[in-house]
Amino acid sequence: MADLLIFAASSFIGRHLCATAAADGHRVTGTSRQPKESSGHLRCDLTSAENVADVIDQIQPQWIVQCGAATASRDARELYNTHIFGTLNVLTAVAKHAPNARVLLMGSAAEYGAAPLEWLPLTEDRPARPASFFGSSKLAQTELAQAAAQELKLRLVSVRPFNVIGPGLPDIYFATSLAQRLSKQCQQGASTGTEFEVTNANATRDFVDVRDVSSACLSLLARPDEQWPIGTCDVFNICTGQETTLLEVASVLGNAAGGLKPAAGGVHNSRGGISRSAGSADKLTSATGWKPKISWQQSLQDLWSELAASSK
Repeated sequence: MADLLIFAASSFIGRHLCATAAADGHRVTGTSRQPKESSGHLRCDLTSAENVADVIDQIQPQWIVQCGAATASRDARELYNTHIFGTLNVLTAVAKHAPNARVLLMGSAAEYGAAPLEWLPLTEDRPARPASFFGSSKLAQTELAQAAAQELKLRLVSVRPFNVIGPGLPDIYFATSLAQRLSKQCQQGASTGTEFEVTNANATRDFVDVRDVSSACLSLLARPDEQWPIGTCDVFNICTGQETTLLEVASVLGNAAGGLKPAAGGVHNSRGGISRSAGSADKLTSATGWKPKISWQQSLQDLWSELAASSK
């Protein structure tokens, strides 16, 4: 079992990663910029080099996961400050205080951008052409890590989760935003068969459950020493390889809401400018044996159940 340090442990992925790692017997320490007393997390601002160095020096972790991200922001300066300078603070502190630690960085499928359809499902060797400040800053994080691995002689890996869903998904994302909308319609007396509109209904995404993402990260960290050469930062997709339309997602949530019926609405530019998306996890599976266990339908059911319970 390993001493694991998780930056941004209060984030959506961070919370699930903490729970999965603890259940597996690892000794977990989490950080948060503004931790709740009940969480037990250490206070740490990723953009403070001193804060980050103090935490790493104090914990002396064997494994580190950098989950920190400005996911809700469209401010390029905030995105780059978090993803580049925050990550640089982690890597330089690791080099000084825990040079033998294994470090996993949370990248994003947004790094690929709007890929040609003939490239789907995307493999890690496809060119990254991000179409948003978020994707661009995450790609810059990956490139920073690849340079830092060589310059600072570190053991690094970067993952690119595709569309992560499951209980606790923030409402800036389609599934939770729609679930909240349908829940409100139910409370207002919407009956079975009531239609609701879905924008970009035919757009596709590769939905992967957050608990599967957590297990994928831990399986990468647990690889044998020979798969962690000093001076490298390999990249792995975390995904299912399955394209699912937003209309299919809406149908599952509509059924959960008592039989409300989705209807295709208009087409609008999405946040990342991507109409279809799917990735290949063959590289990850080959390296670790990982495969997704939780279907996107079950993820949505769990998301709905949590939302319903919280609204009582």
